[in-house]
Parts: sequence; C-alpha cells; structure tokens
Amino acid sequence: MQILFWFCKQFTIIKRSKIIKNIFYFCVFFLISTGFISAKPSYMEAKTVQNWETLHVDSKITLDLHKKGLNLPADRNAVVRLIEQNRLSLLKNAYLSILVDSSNRVGNYLAEEKISLADINTVIKKSTSTAPVLSPELNNAIVYNQNKLQELANLFIRHNAPYEPSYFPLGTASKVYTGILIDARGLLPVHGEYISEKLNPCLFPKVWNKKMSLIYEKNMMQPDIARNTSSVLYTSSLDEKLYRDRIGTEPLRIIARGVFGDNRTDPIISDNDAEKILAKKENIRLLKEGRIVIVCDKDMLKIVPTYTPVDENFYFAYHDISELFLEKMPDNVVVKTPENIIKITMYDIKFIADSPEIIPQEKSSLDVIAEALKKVGQATHFLIEGHTADLNRPQSEKILSQQRADKIADELSKRGIPAEKMKTAGYGATRPIAPSNTSENRAKNRRVEITILRD
Repeated sequence: MQILFWFCKQFTIIKRSKIIKNIFYFCVFFLISTGFISAKPSYMEAKTVQNWETLHVDSKITLDLHKKGLNLPADRNAVVRLIEQNRLSLLKNAYLSILVDSSNRVGNYLAEEKISLADINTVIKKSTSTAPVLSPELNNAIVYNQNKLQELANLFIRHNAPYEPSYFPLGTASKVYTGILIDARGLLPVHGEYISEKLNPCLFPKVWNKKMSLIYEKNMMQPDIARNTSSVLYTSSLDEKLYRDRIGTEPLRIIARGVFGDNRTDPIISDNDAEKILAKKENIRLLKEGRIVIVCDKDMLKIVPTYTPVDENFYFAYHDISELFLEKMPDNVVVKTPENIIKITMYDIKFIADSPEIIPQEKSSLDVIAEALKKVGQATHFLIEGHTADLNRPQSEKILSQQRADKIADELSKRGIPAEKMKTAGYGATRPIAPSNTSENRAKNRRVEITILRD
C-alpha cells in the first residue's frame, strides 16, 4: 500500500501529456493486477454515510478476524495497522462520489487533474478513528472513522479575494438583513428540463435568480472564512434558533422557485428576492461571509449510497468520452454521470422518415459513438433506448423507437461493439424531456440514449 501512496504523490507532478499519463496508469494497474498492491482486501469492507447536517463523512470499517486469522484483544495492534494501511483503498471511492457542485463530483475533478489521489489521501488521513471493537458476533473488528467535509472542500478554495455579483438591481426597495434562509424543500422544477426533483446538497452550491443571473457562489466568500466555514449550512429544520449564529435574528426568508444543474444542487430564487440581496452593500456582505442556510428535505441530508461507489477509472473514462464528443460531435450529444453510470444522449438523430434506417450522413456519428464506447473497458455493457416525439400515434411510435434502437445496436456491432453486450428498448413518446409543442422541443424528444453499465 505504501507503493500506491508513492504513486499518488507522483501523480501530482505529472503533466497533461497523454503518453506520460498512460504510462502512469499502466504502472498502477500492473502493480494491482500482480498483487504488489491491493486495491481492496477481501477481508475488509467499509460503509460510508455523507451527513450534510453535521458536515461529516462517517465510515464504518469492518475487518473479518477469522479470514485474517486474528483475535482481539491480542492482535489489536495488527488490526489497527491493517486498517491504517488500507484506509485509502477502502474509503477512496466513497470520497470520489461526493458532490462538489452542480456538474461535478470529486472524481470528475480528479479526472480533470484539478486535484490528485494524493490530495484525497491527505484528506482521508486527517480523519479521526475509534479504537477497534468486536462485533456482537465476535467475528469482526470494527473501527468508526469520521472526517469533516470542510477538509475536502478546502481542496477547492483557491481564490485570494472575493468578488461581487455582476448583476445589480436598479432602484429596488430593500432593507438590511442578518442572513439568508432559503427553503428548498419538496419537488422543485428543474431549470431547462421537463421534470421536478428534490435539491441535493453539495460542497459548493450556487444560487441563481429566475433570469439565471448568478447571485452567489463560493468565490464570493472571503477566502479565510471559506476555509473554515461551509459555503452554506444545510438543515431540515425551520427552527431558526438552531442556526441563529449563522443567519441572525432578521434573515431574508426565501422560498426556492426551482433547482438547477445536472446534480440538482443549485436553488433558483425569485428575481425580487435576488434584488433584495443585491440592493444593499450590507446584504452583499452576507454573501462574503457565507451567511446562508438552505432548508432541504431530511431524506436528502444523510446520503447512504445504494450502489457500490465507482473508482477513479470510471471518472477517467467519463472525462475521455466527454472530451471526444466535445471535439468531434459538440452540438447534438450530451454526456452525463448520474450516480454510477455514464449516459450518452444523442439528440435529433436523422433517420429516414417513419423508418429505422439512418441517413448516410449520420454514419460518421456512429463511428464516434463506437469509439467512445470502446474507451470504457471490457467489464461493461450497454442499454440503448429509443425515444420519439409525440405525434399522437402511440403504438407506431413505440414500435418505431424500438426498431431504431435495434438499428443503432446493429450499426455499433458492425463497428466492433460486441452484440451480446448491448440490450435495446423503445419507449415511443412516453418519456419526454420537453413538451412536444414546438419543432425545437420535438427534436429534443427524438433521441437515443446509451447507458453504460458496469458488469
């Protein structure tokens, strides 16, 4: 494991050369595959909870004493040593999954080389652990690990001075407030999408008005305050006494009007409420001091992953795929990573009218899609889903969408994607992402979605 830590440190000095990066990745994967370093011991496991009300990452690390041939209390020191040696590999993936902002998790910034594995290891090392205790069944040693989310947030605080919002209201009546309280509970309409969802907590939410002018983000905070205080305080309670020290006795009370971002993290407030904040320099100072509380649904503030968190290779693959499409198909392809999957959405694919046949000009797009799918490795499979616009022909639309999904799979198979790794489905117009009331919206609904799933 010390070899892995050494490699993590070397990663921080690697430049953007793809050749150097590929050599680095090969060396790490070779050491793992040959047993020189262990990615995750079979006799240990970790379960992690993100608690956004307490602003902690809480982990439970379990070591199977029988598998390892150890006993407590006699082998206490050996247990402590094994857990310390493997803490990075046990907790790393859970930390990579933490939402940073509206578009990115920690793993995305790792893939973009904004942070390194060594940085994440340093954060994990700052956590506190209990002494190992026996499980009730007497066959496991358990260690509880806790870390402050602020330690992770500090990796991204790099500004030296705050800036003020560029949007300034003219002649708005306002008063001086002592803080800002945003009630973002319940289902909120997602900006630019045909859906409502709950707000997710993250390290650095932004606040927008209805015109999508930016009202608040982390670089508006005083950096010394940002390094010691979360950019916002999350709570599920409307009892202001619980966070009086954050927003004072006369806060501006706001009802969120929507939510923004791929990760559903940014509250949207009314233009009038935004103007009340920006009309007074004293209220702008509230932004600089991070005197903002966001009230969320309680079930959104304690995150226990329902899936196995993905490792860094998932984020590297997503980054490479995104870069490929940005270079070769920038206009009609969107790549997103909801939880532990990668979803590629192709909008307005040109088929012959009322037919599953693709027009010849689209064949080059399929070359790029196949190239992208080959970047994700062997331990994956693909779900290809066809969707149509609503033209009041539900039965024929469903059949056509299935035929078009099958056609895409057939074309990808010709380009080297194994047919047995692809499944298809057609939904017709039953899953719209926009109302089919304009030609532009109908083009959005005519789409093919390819979901990349781990085996």
